[in-house]
Amino acid sequence: MIKINQVKLPVMASVRELKPICAKMLKLSPDKIESLEILRRSIDARKKPDIYFSYTVLLQADLGKKTEEAYVAGLRNRDISCQEREVYHQPELKDTIAGMPKEEFVNVRENRPIVVGFGPAGMFAALILARSGLRPIVYERGQNVEQRMKDVEDLWNKGELHKESNPQFGEGGAGTFSDGKLNTLTKDKDGRNRYILNKFVALGADPAILIDAKPHVGTDCLVSIVKGIRQEIEALGGEIHFNTQFHYEGQKNVILAIGHSSRDTYQELFDAGVHMEAKDFAMGFRVQHPQEMINKDLYGEVSEEVLQRLGQGAYKITHTCKANGRGVYSFCMCPGGYVVNSSSEEGHLCVNGMSYHARDSRNANAAIIVSIRKTDYHGEENPLGGIALQREVERRAYCLQNGKIPVQTYHDFVNNEATTEEKMKQKTQEIQPVIRGQYAYSTLNSIFQFEENSPYAALNDFNESFVEGMESFEHKLHGFSRPDTLLCGVEARTSSPVRIPRNENFMSNLEGLYPCGEGAGYAGGIMSAAMDGMKTAEALVKHYNSL
Repeated sequence: MIKINQVKLPVMASVRELKPICAKMLKLSPDKIESLEILRRSIDARKKPDIYFSYTVLLQADLGKKTEEAYVAGLRNRDISCQEREVYHQPELKDTIAGMPKEEFVNVRENRPIVVGFGPAGMFAALILARSGLRPIVYERGQNVEQRMKDVEDLWNKGELHKESNPQFGEGGAGTFSDGKLNTLTKDKDGRNRYILNKFVALGADPAILIDAKPHVGTDCLVSIVKGIRQEIEALGGEIHFNTQFHYEGQKNVILAIGHSSRDTYQELFDAGVHMEAKDFAMGFRVQHPQEMINKDLYGEVSEEVLQRLGQGAYKITHTCKANGRGVYSFCMCPGGYVVNSSSEEGHLCVNGMSYHARDSRNANAAIIVSIRKTDYHGEENPLGGIALQREVERRAYCLQNGKIPVQTYHDFVNNEATTEEKMKQKTQEIQPVIRGQYAYSTLNSIFQFEENSPYAALNDFNESFVEGMESFEHKLHGFSRPDTLLCGVEARTSSPVRIPRNENFMSNLEGLYPCGEGAGYAGGIMSAAMDGMKTAEALVKHYNSL
């Protein structure tokens, strides 16, 4: 098939116009194009006010006696190439395993694989195992998504934390309450990415996620999708055990998909001899701006009709600090979203961001985070040192306002002053908080300031790095460092501070234990975690076929 990149159409144009444009690029008449599929659509707003959708398409055409390769080579156009359709091939279980018919083999409970955790990695690992016929047994420490929704509302509305059912723990994992963004930078020639997106669409997601460069489901839509995956696994003979924490006691054929917040499980596995390594990660604050401002920065002045087609503007920005080399960058940007209390431990507070499908709140928010090196917390000496650092800053954030999310204006942060109710009522304070969870005005400056003899004293340049980044971003998005920008703290769980090494067979140093996903340090978001869960399940099916 022929792949064409950079096919541009005005925002309000019909996709029917793609065919004649592609035909012209191929130097063919439109009737020679036999089929055309849109693979990807992104926004090109580099020459505002002229804004375009840029498409990548896959097509078949009548080329006469020429092969696709020869025809494309003759065009000498780097945007035109040959590519086969990416199709995922489900791993199959052999008819006989360990000398037994597979139906008999999987009826022995001890032979069935175990999946620990039912976030994106665990869900798709279990789905692949179930589809291969292995009838996985899943253990999820949190509740099913229906009960979990109620428990999370308790945290947001009443400040009541359910330790095993919250924005971090429960069916669907942390991603269920983190917007449902499906971005991935992972190259995937095996079709796993498309497989996941197709599954979401089949369960009710907007079909636009199949082509959008920044696909988005929405927290409100994820609930039914997560439930649908669970029901398919169960229909295929799998078991899902909620409110059940797994304890490792040497079990074999275990896929470990525990996420980045199961801190007690990390300690348990470390004590059991699982090899772990500290890794770099990042922490910072959620920042809120008017979505209208972000839209104007990205699109310029556009009509409501055009904005409706474009969708709410989303940004991704980075900066490298001159003095210390730390990276400062945006993470998990939520257009028309909410800052949310995302805590999972008593006496500790962390925040995240999310959007509903409509993305219709008045504020945009994103984590602006600063890179943390493993040397900053002596990770070379203690692989779990990053978890200890996370807990320390989350404890500090909790203590600022007794568990309420502390909120400070950027002006006050720069000047090391507390934000108060009185200040927030001033006419110069246009941005007002959009938060799911209880909050209070406060100061965030002390969260990353440590005594000279503290093991974390290397992070005393954190605040300066954060401000340098914010000022740099002002040159990219006008108004980004405006005084009334709101900061909410603390964003501590952008990724796991731990990696569990695995070999070419996806196995850890302990035989039969397969770490995967964000918690093991191999993913960074819903899509990459789900894809890693699939790859790990494929490795486990291969192992069963070798018995």
